[in-house]
Amino acid sequence: MDENRDIVVEVRLMPNDVYTPFHWNRGNLARWVSAFVLCLIFYDLYKNQSATLLSFPDGQAILTVVALLMLFVLLALLVFPYLRMRAMFRKSPAMTRIRRYTFRPTGITIQSDDAHADCKWSLFQRAVETPSVFAFLQTVSAAIYIPKRCFTAPNDVARMRELIRENMQGKCQLRRD
Repeated sequence: MDENRDIVVEVRLMPNDVYTPFHWNRGNLARWVSAFVLCLIFYDLYKNQSATLLSFPDGQAILTVVALLMLFVLLALLVFPYLRMRAMFRKSPAMTRIRRYTFRPTGITIQSDDAHADCKWSLFQRAVETPSVFAFLQTVSAAIYIPKRCFTAPNDVARMRELIRENMQGKCQLRRD
């Protein structure tokens, strides 16, 4: 195998590398649209039914509950996933330890203080590239994240795309730039 094709990346993962509510992607777009639609529904209910609700004793309390419910939906859709990711990093210090990934045509080698693994490309179901990270998905909820900020050579990102295209044909979603 051509040794100069190996790409070595040292990664110290941060919560923003894995999830942030303001990145432009399908999941976040669905969350924002859902939150917007639910807010419209709550607003419509509030606007159209507020006179009826206020006619009841303690009607103001019911309106307050509707407003709090709307706030909770917004938080649940937009903020709680990010807070959950930050909590995962806080509870598991191993997530932030430095890992050394070596990408070669035969597979990926992962080295850290905790473990050493030699993985074949077939272990990964998909590879996805975003503007800031490469994600190698093993399952729906398990992935390896390689932030682009960790690449040392300017042409490493292009070489990484080439390796992924060669070894994960039909199972990758990469950027063109």
